[in-house]
Amino acid sequence: MLTGSLAAPGLAAAAGDDLAVREDKALRAYAAATDQSQRHGRYRQARALLLTQEGNITTRVEAWEKATQQWVLGWYKVMALADLQKDIPYTQFEAELQQLLRVQHDGLLQLSNDAKSVKASADMALELLGPANPGTTPAEIGEYASVLQALTQRENELRTAITQLSAIPTSRMARLETLAQTSRQIILTRVRVALLKNARYPLEQTLASVQALLTAEQVVDPVLAALTRAENDMNRFALNLQVYHVEEALAQGRTLCTSSQAKLAALTSPAAYVAQARSRATQLCSALEAHASGLLSYGIPKADLVYESIAVEKASLRTICKSAQPPVACEKLAILAALTLPDLQSMNDAKLRFVEYGWSELFKAATHP
Repeated sequence: MLTGSLAAPGLAAAAGDDLAVREDKALRAYAAATDQSQRHGRYRQARALLLTQEGNITTRVEAWEKATQQWVLGWYKVMALADLQKDIPYTQFEAELQQLLRVQHDGLLQLSNDAKSVKASADMALELLGPANPGTTPAEIGEYASVLQALTQRENELRTAITQLSAIPTSRMARLETLAQTSRQIILTRVRVALLKNARYPLEQTLASVQALLTAEQVVDPVLAALTRAENDMNRFALNLQVYHVEEALAQGRTLCTSSQAKLAALTSPAAYVAQARSRATQLCSALEAHASGLLSYGIPKADLVYESIAVEKASLRTICKSAQPPVACEKLAILAALTLPDLQSMNDAKLRFVEYGWSELFKAATHP
């Protein structure tokens, strides 16, 4: 009886220790399984960015390559015009050359922007995958070693595919820029050869005019492209009631307009082309000011504008976040979406600006991963 009475507490203690050990083991196994489940989820997200979701990297690289082919063909049109294959007055020739060169400039700029966008999406996908997994399996889930090893292999294959595919646009941009520069240099030579053959236009006068156009175009097209982007951005900010975006874009836009007008003022020839460029620059700068004034002149409190700018997009948040990548953007958006008008009215200027820019950046990340 004595032995039994002494043994019972010992058995109970042993049982308690065993339970604690089993609980600890179960918790470690659960944590390991959760980590691997999240890892697999990130793999699926990265794979979707590459292959399946709307605007995936593969589709965009294919579109970039097709656009590149069309852009290269555009230079054939420029060269055909420079060969004076058309029997047209010089004024028409110059106008067509201006238009074709502008198309080529804008096309190269778009290709560059698209290449950067693809690279950004690839960086996001690689960040989801994280560094290469060493391939070791936690002891707590050792029975799933073969499954996890297969996942490691798929991750490595996906990482390689993303890296190689996304590098295609950026690796080719230098060659495209060289092609654009070389093609412009060839234009004058081809015009000279064509004029020596058929003397369609006065030789020296035409060559001087074409050279002046090529020189001016190198200034005009980038200036007008930058002003057009600034005006479009300002219009979008004003329509979205993004008051802090408008204020910042207005200051930047005024600086851009001043520098742009100075660059155009230095040009004198071709007179009609330069005058047209100056007029267009003035129109764009005036439109930029008008967009900003249209929002800022109402006198609406900034807190109200921030609230309304979020409310416009908040309605679509639930639908967007069903498939948005990465989900963390939607979690942060939900926090900002919960802010009430009194919440915003109690904030100072710096906090309101933080909310507006935070919402804008997160919403863009959720809708354009």
